[in-house]
Amino acid sequence: MKRKIFLNISLVASIAVISASILLVLIFYNFHLSREKSSLKDYAHMMANSLEVLESRNIHTLISTENPNLRTTIVNENGEVVFDSAVNPNTMENHLNRIEIKTALKDGSGESIRYSTTLDKDTYYYAILLSNNWVLRVSRQTDNILSVFMKILPSIFFIVPLILILSFLISSLLTKNILKPVENTTSNMEKIITGEKFDEVEIYDELIPFIRTVSKQSEEIKLNIKTLKEKADIMDTITSNMKEGLILVDENKNILSANISGINLFNGNENNSYYGNNFIQLCRNIEINEALENVINHKKEMDLIIESNEKYLNVFLNPVISNNSILGAVILVVDSTERHKADLIRREFSANVSHELMTPLTSINGYAEMIESGMAKGEDIVKFASIIRKEGARLLDLIDSIIRLSKLEETEKNKDLLPIDIYNIASTIRESLITVAKDKNIDLQVHGQKTIINGNKIMIEELLFNLIENSIKYTNPGGKVEVTIGKDENHSYIKVSDTGIGIPKESQDRIFERFYIVDKSRSKKTQSTGLGLSIVKHIVEYHDGSIELISQEDKGTTVTVIF
Repeated sequence: MKRKIFLNISLVASIAVISASILLVLIFYNFHLSREKSSLKDYAHMMANSLEVLESRNIHTLISTENPNLRTTIVNENGEVVFDSAVNPNTMENHLNRIEIKTALKDGSGESIRYSTTLDKDTYYYAILLSNNWVLRVSRQTDNILSVFMKILPSIFFIVPLILILSFLISSLLTKNILKPVENTTSNMEKIITGEKFDEVEIYDELIPFIRTVSKQSEEIKLNIKTLKEKADIMDTITSNMKEGLILVDENKNILSANISGINLFNGNENNSYYGNNFIQLCRNIEINEALENVINHKKEMDLIIESNEKYLNVFLNPVISNNSILGAVILVVDSTERHKADLIRREFSANVSHELMTPLTSINGYAEMIESGMAKGEDIVKFASIIRKEGARLLDLIDSIIRLSKLEETEKNKDLLPIDIYNIASTIRESLITVAKDKNIDLQVHGQKTIINGNKIMIEELLFNLIENSIKYTNPGGKVEVTIGKDENHSYIKVSDTGIGIPKESQDRIFERFYIVDKSRSKKTQSTGLGLSIVKHIVEYHDGSIELISQEDKGTTVTVIF
């Protein structure tokens, strides 16, 4: 054991001596190289100063009188060699990409060292920019580090063995008294790391309190890491499943945390955590960034409603403060697009309902007052009573349509869907409307085949009834209404075509809106509420379908529903 320890210490000592020797060589080499560089730089600057006052024809004369061990080259601003003291410049390649030339043209001076395998020497190049934008380059061959090492190798061979012998003697004396307790301490430190109980035998007394402290702290650190990891996992699970966006930033607006919802609501890349990035890299909205700046600078919370990319976002910004110092801010983002749209629809709906209800009620009230006041006599009373009955029926029909439309809006999509045959339903609806069609001398036909879809039977019945009835209403006597049921490779469809009066092009985009009526005078004759096609649209959306309309005035209309 002692021999092994001694050899290990000797090895360390040997490495130390060798390292010191190498370091000595490096120091000597660096000193030698520094002196060579300094000498070459001084010569280059002297030559540059001399060349500034000479014409180009005197360059060769000047350089030939200088140190013959140095090589001098002059390069113009295009990298072409104008002069070289060792080689014919006409045979030399362009020097514009040489490191020292490129650096000199950019910074005023440049240098580099290149090794020659032929001469086994380094060549040091130093270049300086002249006033005419030419470059003067001076080079000198110098010993490389291996050559320097070989020169001082005899001295090293003499000194190193003496140092090693002295190191071996000292190591042998210290090994017995020091090494064993240190090894025991090291062994116990390893036990602490692995969680084993450590042994205090043959350990320096001074190290025992340290070992115990480290052991205690090691356990505390493990427990704290476990607790923090559990809390971090819980927090990450919560924020990852939030519909709301949650973003934390520091006092410099750099992102500390951002959940997926927050990244998506700001149209960011969800594959990027944005950790450490400035908030503006995630959110480009100027108003939000200015609000965040105010929150951090003035330590006050702010709320915003932002409209961006057809989305409405409620943004809540709160400062994070500790000991009256701002640490950052918390940003909560709530997507309120659906709520905003619902509010807008409700406002429009309320306004339209009020207007549509007012018309029949005003008519009823007016005729009732005339009867009550005695202004109506005989046949007029019967006439007014008939008008009141018709307006009342229209009012009831309107209220019934409003109730059905409200139920459709409140019903959860794709609920209670069962396999149904839409061809069979269309045939049934034809039977219920055939009398109405015959009264107007309209040919009502249903074509197609058995077509099964997953749907709500009551809703599909209402959809077909509204479409077919609508076509009958707006088709002149002698016309034709044709219903086609079918399917292709991917979809099933309902197509209702008529030869009616058609819909003006400017009204076709709005025909499915609530209470929209193309011609008010025409709707009075047909007793239209303006809600039938709106109900159709909601039923189609309930089934995740689509609806298309093609119409031409005085030629007819085709409505196609695709499931």
